[in-house]
Amino acid sequence: MLEAEKTNEILMKYLLVSISLVLLGACSEGELTLRAVCEKEPGICNDLNDDSHCNLQRRDLIMQRFEEKHLPSDKNKYQLLIDLEKYSKCIELAAGIEHIKLKEKTSTRMVGYITSLKEIKRLSDETISSDDPHLLYYHWSRNKSDSHLQRFLQAEQNNQLETPELQMALVSYYSKRDREKSIQLLHHALELYPPQPKVDPEIYASLSSMFYKKKDYASSYHWALLAQQSGAFNVELQELKIYLEQAQLDHEKIKDTAEHTMAQLQLGHFTPPKF
Repeated sequence: MLEAEKTNEILMKYLLVSISLVLLGACSEGELTLRAVCEKEPGICNDLNDDSHCNLQRRDLIMQRFEEKHLPSDKNKYQLLIDLEKYSKCIELAAGIEHIKLKEKTSTRMVGYITSLKEIKRLSDETISSDDPHLLYYHWSRNKSDSHLQRFLQAEQNNQLETPELQMALVSYYSKRDREKSIQLLHHALELYPPQPKVDPEIYASLSSMFYKKKDYASSYHWALLAQQSGAFNVELQELKIYLEQAQLDHEKIKDTAEHTMAQLQLGHFTPPKF
C-alpha cells in the first residue's frame, strides 16, 4: 500500500512539472524558451549578466536552474553545478573587460560571477552527503575528498557507473595508475552509447594517447583519425604515419578500420578493433 502511494506521488510530481513546462512554452509554439523562463521566473535570470557575453553558458545555466527548481534531484543538481562552473569560468574573464560606453555592463558581469561562486558553494554544501555517483565524482575531483573517492570506487564495484560519462570519470582516476584498465574503460564507454550517438571526442583522443604511449602506433593512428573526424581536435597525423611506415603497416587499411568503427558506433554496436 505504501509503495503504491509513493508511486502515485512520483507520478503526480512529474505531471505537475510537465504541465508547468507546457504552460511556460505556450508563448512560443509549445517550446520552452529562455525568454519564457525569464518572464515567469525572473529570479533565476536577474542575478546574472544582462549583456551578450557568455550567452551560451548563461542560457544553459538559466534553463538548468529552472529544471532543478521544478524537479530537484541529485542528477539535476550535478548538472547545475557543471553549468555554474562553465558560466563562472567564462564570466570571470568577461568581468575583467572594461565596457567603455556602458560601465554598468561590466558591473552586471561581476554580479553574475559572484552569483556563480555563491551558488557553487551552496550546491556543493547541499550535496556533500549524496551517494549519487556523479556527485561522488564531483566532490572527489573538485575537493580531493578521499571519502567520496572510496564511495565512488565502491559504486564501480556495484555496477552503478554504466554510462559513458561515468566511465570517463573512472578513467580520470585510473589513467595514471592502470593504463590497460583505462583502455578497457574507454572501450566500454563506447559500448554504452546508443545508436546515432554524440560521442565525447575526448574518448578518441585519450585512446590515441594511451596507445601511443604503448607504442601501438596502429591503434593510436586509428583513434587519432576518429578524434580528427570529430572536429574537436587538431590532430597531427604525420608523425604517426612515419611510425607506421617504419613498421611496414598500411595506414590506408587503418583508415578503413576507422570507418568501420564509426559505422559500428552509429549502429550502437561497437566492438574494439584489433590490429
